[in-house]
Amino acid sequence: MSFVVRQISKRTDGGDITRTSRFETAEITVGRGTDCDIQLADLGVMLRHARLSLLDGGRVAVEATGGIPLEIGGRFLNRAELDVSQTPAIEIASHRLTLSRAPAPGGIAITVERVIAAAETADAASETSIFSLQKVLPSQRIMAWGLVIFILAVGLAAPLWLMAGRNPVLAAAPKTRLQPDIVWTSGPLSIAHAGLSNNCGACHQRAFVSVTDSACIACHTAADTPAHAAPARMAQGRIVATGIVAGIHKRLNLPEGRCAGCHTEHEGPRGALMVAENFCTDCHAGLSSRLPGTALANVAGWDAHPQFKPAIVRTPSLTAPQFVRVSLAARPRENSGLTYPHQLHLSATNSVANMVRKQALPGQGGALACNYCHTPDSDRVRFKPIAMERNCAACHDLAFARDGSVVRRLPHGQPEQVAGIIRDFTLNQAIAPRAGVERIGFERRQPGQMAAFRTAGLKPAGADAAIASIFAKGGVCADCHAVIDTGAADSARRFAIAPVTLADHYLAKGRFPHGKHLTYDGKTGDAACIACHKGVTTSKLSADVLLPPVSQCRDCHGVAKVATNAPATCATCHGYHYGDGGHGGDVGVGAGRASRAERRTPSPGLLRSVSSARSRGS
Repeated sequence: MSFVVRQISKRTDGGDITRTSRFETAEITVGRGTDCDIQLADLGVMLRHARLSLLDGGRVAVEATGGIPLEIGGRFLNRAELDVSQTPAIEIASHRLTLSRAPAPGGIAITVERVIAAAETADAASETSIFSLQKVLPSQRIMAWGLVIFILAVGLAAPLWLMAGRNPVLAAAPKTRLQPDIVWTSGPLSIAHAGLSNNCGACHQRAFVSVTDSACIACHTAADTPAHAAPARMAQGRIVATGIVAGIHKRLNLPEGRCAGCHTEHEGPRGALMVAENFCTDCHAGLSSRLPGTALANVAGWDAHPQFKPAIVRTPSLTAPQFVRVSLAARPRENSGLTYPHQLHLSATNSVANMVRKQALPGQGGALACNYCHTPDSDRVRFKPIAMERNCAACHDLAFARDGSVVRRLPHGQPEQVAGIIRDFTLNQAIAPRAGVERIGFERRQPGQMAAFRTAGLKPAGADAAIASIFAKGGVCADCHAVIDTGAADSARRFAIAPVTLADHYLAKGRFPHGKHLTYDGKTGDAACIACHKGVTTSKLSADVLLPPVSQCRDCHGVAKVATNAPATCATCHGYHYGDGGHGGDVGVGAGRASRAERRTPSPGLLRSVSSARSRGS
């Protein structure tokens, strides 16, 4: 069973064009829609107008599916069963469908032809013109000239006439209410440039010329706003416009990398500071392909941000510490030169907790508080440098003798002075002992354990042994520091302390203001610190780098399709104008320098906080 459809159309010379299609199915559809088996190009035809189904005995069922009755034999019917042997005809708008028997057994032939000329009806091709306003509107040329005249009159002639004082209304009205030249500005200035609202020439130095970088750096000097990176590398890594876009930029004096390319003005109070994220990702998504040898990873966005690479201490030094950037995925270990097991100092049950309670030190649940050592700096971005006298001396006492009511203490960070003081004290007491002077045992004591004062054993030969007991394993120095035995004959110069370097800015290419992260997952205080810096309560080595991974940051600063209250743009953590040594600078990690906090408050001891060479900014 099949349908053979012959669609007849007229040529311009009056001849017929016949197209034949065969449908091996028992049902076909008729309508204006392109999904119909028989498509009729006439707006009077519904998208799905009718359905024809084969019946037994050479009969065809015809049904109107579009809601409009079909004209069959002069009658309008919604459904009919037709005998094909009688060659019935179905009138649908301007078309006629004639049914007959096909040559193939059981087949039905349908001849489709237009019986009303196209000029007398509305076909689908004329649908656009039927509903168009083209006939009632002026021509495009007239509208274009009219628009030009309107702009010149309203935007140029009218403001000039009003400002010339020819309008008495302008002269009588306050200037704050009527400002004709407001039509010449594209919007209000940002808060940063609000003071230039009445000084257009400060930025627009030449008429009909876009703002140039020279106008910007007249105020924003290179010292205050250094380049993002070396100009040559910036030019090499930048995506350069080509083709017609490059031609437009050249004709309009819009060079690549201009200040106004990112900092667009006249966009409202925050206009100049609102830089879209794609300004960063367009360059950094495929930076390595344009800038071979760069140390920066490709970053297509926050969702694809690589794992953090903190700058950890490779070689501690008081003057030139060496740092190296290692991904947290590699579980890095740093060499700070200090022995400090966090597990021991954060316990709520051991001798440290006992000392916390006895000394009334800040803590929670008996454990030493995090902020006892990690004290926020004045801007609450990072922390003050660790100092022995401020952060350690309450438990690690350096007292060595009691002279009457005075307790004598050893100086921290001066190994030669320590050896000299112990030698002089021991010899003086051996040769000319004074009453009321008691020596404290030099062997290492548990924090919180009382010192044992005694007068025995003060002999000249015991001076070297007393010095060695301080620096040897188990002594007061070796418990926190690596002691270097030089083997010198002079006991005062025999021992030295390995330098200590504590990095105060691990993520030198990003900023993390701790003052804005005092809560985490509903926790505050030490609980918030430990929830973010996981593993700190079980860390037994000072070499552990206890920084949170990038996945943990995404818990608050969500990725795409995750709604969060915290922003997650590039500018949230990264700056731009920090120069080669700051956030975003393309430099390696080498010799470090003292942190800003240390330069502000020098520490007399060896335990100094040192940051990396890129510790500028937050």
